[in-house]
Amino acid sequence: MPLWTDSHAHLDEFNDSALDDAIAAARAAGVHRILNVATSLAASATVIRQCARVSCLMSGVGISPFDITGAPQSWEQELMSLARNSEVVAIGETGIDTTNPTYPPLDLQIEFFERHCAIAITRNIPVIVHSRGCERQALDICKTIGVRKAVFHCYTGPLDIMKKIIDAGYVVSFSGIVTFARDPLATLVQAIPLDSVLVETDTPYLAPVPHRGKPNQPAWIALVGKRIAEIRKMDEQELAAAIEKTFDRVFDEH
Repeated sequence: MPLWTDSHAHLDEFNDSALDDAIAAARAAGVHRILNVATSLAASATVIRQCARVSCLMSGVGISPFDITGAPQSWEQELMSLARNSEVVAIGETGIDTTNPTYPPLDLQIEFFERHCAIAITRNIPVIVHSRGCERQALDICKTIGVRKAVFHCYTGPLDIMKKIIDAGYVVSFSGIVTFARDPLATLVQAIPLDSVLVETDTPYLAPVPHRGKPNQPAWIALVGKRIAEIRKMDEQELAAAIEKTFDRVFDEH
C-alpha cells in the first residue's frame, strides 16, 4: 500500500471523537501525515490543540481571504504568537480570490496576504496559498515579498502560471477535482515536474469520485493520488514516494 500525506485538510470542526474516527480511517488507507490547515484565529488555536493530541497531525495557522473581515485589529500579533508553537509548520491558509463579488475587497485581501507572507518569512516556514482566479497576482506577491517556500493549494489555474510557480521554486497541490468527470486538470497534471507535486483532500470539501457530494475525509487522499498516477501513466507507489519527498523538502521533515 502506498504511503500518503494529505497536504491540506480542515479538521478544526471535528470534535475529538469524530477526529479519532477520521484518523483511524486515514491510517487504514495508508495516510501517515495530515497537514491540518486553519482559516481563522479560532481555528488556528484549535488545530494546534488537535496536533498536540494526535501525533500524525501538523498545523498551518492563518486567516483565509474569506475570513479577514472578522479579524480583530490585533490579528497579526496573535497570529505571530500562534505561529511560534512547535506544532506549526506553515502559515495559511492565506491568499487572494477574485471569483466571487461577495468576498472581501481585493485590496484588503492583498494586505492580509502580504502580512501573512511576512510572518512566514520571519518564522522561516512555507506559505499555503489560496489563489483562485488570481494565480498570477498571488505568485507576483510571493516573489516580490521574498517568500522562500510556498504551496499553491488546490491549484486549478492556467498552465503557463503553473510553470512560473515551479520556476520560482514553489510547489502545486492537486485536490479531488482531478477525479471529476469533466476534469480540467489533466494537462496540468501531465506537465508538472514530478518533484513539484503535492496532493490534498481539502477536507471537508471537494470529495473525490466516487464520494463526490459527501463530506470529504483524509482517508480519500489515495483516490486523488491514484487518479494522478493514471493521468501520468506511472506507478502509484512511485508517485506516492515522490510526493513524500516533495513534502519533506518543503516542510523540512526528516
